Amino acid sequence: MIWFKRMGWLYLPIHPAGIAVTLLAFIFMIPVVTATMRNGHSVSDDLYQLFVYGTCTAFWWKWVADKTSINEKD
Repeated sequence: MIWFKRMGWLYLPIHPAGIAVTLLAFIFMIPVVTATMRNGHSVSDDLYQLFVYGTCTAFWWKWVADKTSINEKD
């Protein structure tokens, strides 16, 4: 089943499951960002903490998008 459409370097969710995966990634990051901003001591401290969760979430989302995508030219 195709959940995403690959357009160059971007993935566009075209199936409800792809939209759900994208929304779950954003929903997961909301409490991470709010907790980091609330408890952070400096901008660099906030960026270090956000980097860990942000990159893990982005790589997970990209892996799912890549495995369930169709190329724009196909």
